[in-house]
Amino acid sequence: MKKFKFSIDNNPFEVAVTELENGQIDVEVNGSNYIVTIDREGTKAANAPAKAAPVAAPKAAAPKAAPAVAPVAAPAASTGAAKTVKSALPGSVTKLVMEVGQAVKKGDTVMMIEAMKMENEIKAECDGTIAKFYVAPGQSVMADDKLFDIATSGTPVAAPAPVAAPAPKPAPAPKAEPAAAPAAGGPAKALKSPLPGSITKILVTPGQAVKKGETLLMMEAMKMENEIKAEKDGVVAEIKVTVGQNVMNDEVLLTIA
Repeated sequence: MKKFKFSIDNNPFEVAVTELENGQIDVEVNGSNYIVTIDREGTKAANAPAKAAPVAAPKAAAPKAAPAVAPVAAPAASTGAAKTVKSALPGSVTKLVMEVGQAVKKGDTVMMIEAMKMENEIKAECDGTIAKFYVAPGQSVMADDKLFDIATSGTPVAAPAPVAAPAPKPAPAPKAEPAAAPAAGGPAKALKSPLPGSITKILVTPGQAVKKGETLLMMEAMKMENEIKAEKDGVVAEIKVTVGQNVMNDEVLLTIA
């Protein structure tokens, strides 16, 4: 195991790296564990003796999600084809919003995954019925792991659409009103984008008081909705982006004084 300590924008990070088999490493960042797969395609031919075998099967980790299938393997009655939705990035399952047998519409939130300290909404990619879950809350998943199946059929299921509307996430915005006092001076802290994406919603305005952990804006990245939260108490000094704007990794989104 190798350990590192460093800081980014005055934020301390403690990182422990442990090399695993099959081209994977276990990375612990401030107490949170992530399994990272390393692509060693370029070195496969040169390291034929010992390392050729592990590197040749980097996708062997995908079946790890299979054990969680048994408890929810009862698919809803449907004669249509099944659409499998996969994870776009590594993370941890925090909540299953839907249930097996429940009808969904394209765009409905089916489950939540925490990745890179952000809550990501995993949405249905088509109309149909939830046929099977491959994962359970608390389970870690890798990129391209199977999450759930949607059985499609010729029978429309419009009624259950409101069930998938547990999208009261924008509601936290009013919490900023009681905190109108923290006009503490000091240098403004820039809140930067953790990954490339597109701004879908801005929940605050310049001059608005916010609390640490409060959702400030929403960003779509890798087909998932990501909540960008305040890193400290303060007042929104300046908003650097607009709805619909594409941003790059480490680009400044707003500043908090």
